[in-house]
Amino acid sequence: MTASLKRIGALIVKELHQVVRDPGNVGIAVILPAVLLLLFGYGMSMDIKNVRIAYLAVPASSQSTDLEIRLTLSRYFQTTRVFSTREAEEKLRTHEADAFIALQSNAPDTLHNGTTKVQIVVNGVNANQATLIRNYLQAVVGSWASSLGGRTAHVLDVQTRTRFNEANDSHYYLVPGVIVTIMTMIGALLTSLVMAREYERGTLESLFVTPVGSGEILAAKAATNFLLGMVSLAISMLFAAFVFGIPIRGSLTLLLAVSALFLIVALGLGLVISTATKNQFLACQFAIMGTFMPALMLSGFLYDILNMPPAVRAITYLIPARYYVTLLQTLFLAGDIPSVIIPCCITLGVFAVVLMGIARMKAPKSLE
Repeated sequence: MTASLKRIGALIVKELHQVVRDPGNVGIAVILPAVLLLLFGYGMSMDIKNVRIAYLAVPASSQSTDLEIRLTLSRYFQTTRVFSTREAEEKLRTHEADAFIALQSNAPDTLHNGTTKVQIVVNGVNANQATLIRNYLQAVVGSWASSLGGRTAHVLDVQTRTRFNEANDSHYYLVPGVIVTIMTMIGALLTSLVMAREYERGTLESLFVTPVGSGEILAAKAATNFLLGMVSLAISMLFAAFVFGIPIRGSLTLLLAVSALFLIVALGLGLVISTATKNQFLACQFAIMGTFMPALMLSGFLYDILNMPPAVRAITYLIPARYYVTLLQTLFLAGDIPSVIIPCCITLGVFAVVLMGIARMKAPKSLE
């Protein structure tokens, strides 16, 4: 019995030595829980804060100014004054505002004589968030009307509308986000395994005795996964259109082009991870932590970026999926908006060039 316990103790010591010598195990045991706790604790929030509101009141009055002050002082809103309905609509289309609230033009004259009309228009891309924003704004308007006294609270006419998702269907918001996740998995997760698999199986030795260069090997592997990614995109688009009935209000050609650009970025990420780790298990773990999890949690797909702490919000600018989520939601639900599409495409283009350049520099020249 004593000898058995000694052997077990010796084996435990041996296993601990192996764990310590393998940085991948240490990373998974120590870094992974810390990262997940930080992401779930600080990056995820079901509350809405920092909602961007465009406020229209022409002509202004002391009563309309009071409503604007209530919106400005609220911790939920970031209020910007606009001077026309067209300007408010444009801010909604270009994602500069999540909603706009407008008092009718003759509101100052009717606050105590007749019906006061207040219009609330909400960006409905995210159906659940739109409902919360609409409820918050209605609560503020109701409180403002009650504070005026007299008959105003009883004759207040609040009209609410939802843009880009009139049916208030959550599929309009979820399906584009799922497409981002699928493209990330095909591009980064699968590609991260290709070179690592070659290292583990020893098949690179056969390739290096041929005239084929390392850049050509990477190009062939990237091209294969690019085709797989585009097939997955085509299937996803068919499901979105014919199963979920999601409209494509922008250009289909442009949607395919930006998807191909993001897929190149994801392929670059996968190749960098694969050539750096040379191990399928580590490549898979790094791909999940470095691409899949950020695409799921920090891209604006599940959780509004404006609700995140400033430090986490800054990190999201380094997540390529953030820009692809914006592009898909815009092209599916709002249409071709150059002021949104062009900056996102330029950013993805920079990511693609940098990542493919790094992958080429780190491409194996030999088995060493």
